[in-house]
Amino acid sequence: MSVDKLIGTYEGTGAWYDSAGKTSGYRVRQINVPLADGFEVAFKHDFDDGTVVDAKFKMTWIAPNLFRVETGGVAIGNGYVFDGYCHYHMNPGGAFVEASYRASGEHLEVFGSSPRNTEGNYIAWTETLGRVVSSAQADPFGVGEEER
Repeated sequence: MSVDKLIGTYEGTGAWYDSAGKTSGYRVRQINVPLADGFEVAFKHDFDDGTVVDAKFKMTWIAPNLFRVETGGVAIGNGYVFDGYCHYHMNPGGAFVEASYRASGEHLEVFGSSPRNTEGNYIAWTETLGRVVSSAQADPFGVGEEER
């Protein structure tokens, strides 16, 4: 159940693509922190149109390699981790989302999709992130404070 390869602070860029043919870029800062009963993922996306999205999810172990996705203490999905690869799906507020992380040395590749964006179109995204801190020392989101 090791998430060691995913832990750290990452920064980089992403791009999204929707089924109407639209695409745009964004900048990413993501912090992955180990917890006694799982791990936490927090990210900030600064989109080219000026929109900013902040999110934080707690992944709680439910079995070897398997976890529950929670936000605000509410279970919203499930996922798994195998040797530097993490995948989860969730349904926050009725919007199904799936995401995958693949650790490779000091880099983290992120892929995801949802059947519906804010305009009702299928959307997929990819991010390429580089590790800037090997542990979550710099923590602008307050990740894990309530669990520690």
